[in-house]
Amino acid sequence: MSTPASTASVPAAAPAPRRRGMGGSARSMIISMLVLLGACAVWVAMVPRVSSVSKPVEDVPGIAREVAVTQKWDIALPQGLSTQWIPTNVRLLKYDNQPATWHAGYQAPSGKFVSLEQTKNGSDNWIRTQTGFGKASDLVSIGGASWTKFVNEDKDQRSLVRTGPLGGLDTVVTGKASWEELQHFAGTLKPGQPGTPAS
Repeated sequence: MSTPASTASVPAAAPAPRRRGMGGSARSMIISMLVLLGACAVWVAMVPRVSSVSKPVEDVPGIAREVAVTQKWDIALPQGLSTQWIPTNVRLLKYDNQPATWHAGYQAPSGKFVSLEQTKNGSDNWIRTQTGFGKASDLVSIGGASWTKFVNEDKDQRSLVRTGPLGGLDTVVTGKASWEELQHFAGTLKPGQPGTPAS
């Protein structure tokens, strides 16, 4: 004898719960992204940034002596600059396809930057690089030596290139300072001596 089939209905499976955060519309996602970007912008605006070098280089002569010994160069340093000239960056630069370069950067009394660049047997390409690809103009005599002026007006960069080596090194004085400050700085350069400020 057969048993009658069960007529009890099986309850339908309940729909799976909706995952939170995954079913938002494109509009909601764009609004969320804009809120996050706004928060990031506020955070970036609040982070302090250094706008100028606050700590001068302490031991320019010591760094120069070390480079002079390792390179066997007669490096020049400014002698007798006032304390208004602040050394900011002093080191030996080494780049691909360029000779090693002695670099001594200073902040001039005007607040503009001036740097001394020296190397052994610098090529025309080295001079072009140091002068920011400036154009040669007239000659000027500084301390009995001839220097050629170079100007790159697009970069507001002025340069003095010594026509003869200084202490056996090709020498460029360059920066955004005035011609007067550049010439004053160039006139204080002496090879083979520690840099000392004026008393």
